[in-house]
Amino acid sequence: MPDNQTTEFAELRQLLVGPEQRRLEALADRLDGMGITPAELADLLPEAIALRSRRDQQLGRALAPTVETALRESIRRNPREIATAIFPVLGPAIRKAIAETMASLVRSINSAVEHSLSPRGLKWRLESWRTGVSFPEIVIKHSLVYRVEQVFLIHAETGLLLCHVSASDLKLPDADLISGMLTAIQDFVRDSFRPAEGGTLRTFSVGDHTVHVEAGPAAVIAAVVRGEAPEGLLRRLQFALESIHLEFATALAEFSGDAAPFEPVRPVLADCLETVLAEPGTGSRKTWLTWALPLLLLVALGAGLAIRSSLRWRRAIAALDAEPGIVVIGGTRDWGRWQIHGLKDPVARDPEAVVRAAGVSVAFLGRWEPYLSLDSAVVVARARKAIGAPADLAMLLRRDTLVLLGTVPLNWLRSIRLADRVVGVGSVNVGELALTLPPDLDSLRRSVATTLVRFDPGSADLTGGASATVAGLAASVRSLVAGVTGAGAWVRIELVGRTDPSGSDLTNQDLAQRRIDRVAARFREAGIAEAVLVPRPVATGRPLASDDPAERARINRSVAVQVTVASRSIDGGKP
Repeated sequence: MPDNQTTEFAELRQLLVGPEQRRLEALADRLDGMGITPAELADLLPEAIALRSRRDQQLGRALAPTVETALRESIRRNPREIATAIFPVLGPAIRKAIAETMASLVRSINSAVEHSLSPRGLKWRLESWRTGVSFPEIVIKHSLVYRVEQVFLIHAETGLLLCHVSASDLKLPDADLISGMLTAIQDFVRDSFRPAEGGTLRTFSVGDHTVHVEAGPAAVIAAVVRGEAPEGLLRRLQFALESIHLEFATALAEFSGDAAPFEPVRPVLADCLETVLAEPGTGSRKTWLTWALPLLLLVALGAGLAIRSSLRWRRAIAALDAEPGIVVIGGTRDWGRWQIHGLKDPVARDPEAVVRAAGVSVAFLGRWEPYLSLDSAVVVARARKAIGAPADLAMLLRRDTLVLLGTVPLNWLRSIRLADRVVGVGSVNVGELALTLPPDLDSLRRSVATTLVRFDPGSADLTGGASATVAGLAASVRSLVAGVTGAGAWVRIELVGRTDPSGSDLTNQDLAQRRIDRVAARFREAGIAEAVLVPRPVATGRPLASDDPAERARINRSVAVQVTVASRSIDGGKP
């Protein structure tokens, strides 16, 4: 084959199968080298270790010396980091509670010795035998009284407060301030007592409070307890601290002063809050208090009830004695049942109502004999009932005189005067009463008061018109007097004589009197008693008003009639 054809054939082959040939050559080189890159080894190593571990223990035995050597070297160089890493795992197994256990044992022995020979101790021994629980544990169960009031979580390195919980009913100072004080106390203890050993203060007391401190590599938990805390509380604090280190390891390591990431810790701390109350009577050194206190309470309760009952009885008797118309003669009370007997006026108030008004609500059996009381309030009530007096009529008793005040209808006057027949009333004073007339008599009184008997200028003679007016007035006055006196009241008829100002005062006064005499004579002729007629010549002293001068002169040449009705005689005598 010519050389040019060979060259062309080689070029064609390179174009067609050249890429595949190059890949085959690279693959051949790789197989010849049999090498594995670091990246490939990183991808294959986990799966290879897992496969080998499932097959047998050879891999573990092979790696054990190397791991142990590395671990020893790491602990030698930086023991704090290793302790921080393994604390959550080894904490439950390596408890630092030997001191607390011993203290609990001492307390249980002391309590057992204290209660061994007492009735309560015998009862607890019986409970121990019945339940299979040791006697010291029974003593502890009945003696413990404590309350976990606050729990603090503090960053171990900075001493800053990470989280704080407390009982809901406590009023507390600033939690950060308390946290700082706890940190300062821990630093003082660590720096003053064997600082090389890294010791920490586990427990200290403030008054009746005890602060229990559990320290971890990155955080410290402190619980403020009132009373004597059991061993279980310390284990609970340790468990909580271990859980926090396990779940918040990264947050504790990267803590820079912001406590917000530790807010989820609050429920863990809240679980440590607890209030445990002892059984009633636990802890008392005096066994007799178990029955003396209830007995004392019963005695005090009985004495209180007896005193209360006695006070109520005295208040009720005092109220009945002070009530007008009631006389208490005697009474008894037995187991809440009251019996009272005495005298009671028929118009006096109901005794049970009197007792209720005094603030004593009790039903009692009363035996009351009737009698007539002369107490002024009872006499007035008796008189009011006898005459059927209205509620707005005031009545009071002055010695044996019944005085009535107010306004009553005229037709009541006669029945009111009969009140002197009431026991305790010697006489009746109606002088202060105001009377209202019946409609017919009141109409007559208004008609008489508006009628004028007119006279001619300078004359006292009754002309035809004046004579007729006098006759009508006389008839009306006679009827009015008869109606008023028939009801038992008094009446006064005033004849007011007037003149116009044309004459002298002396002349006008005489003229006014003569005009009154003319009208009075006609009234007497009509049957009106002279005793009720009262002349009052005013002449020009009290003139009647009018805008017209001529009319004013005419109306003042007249005699007017004024009627006064009273419950007693005008001059003060009795009706």
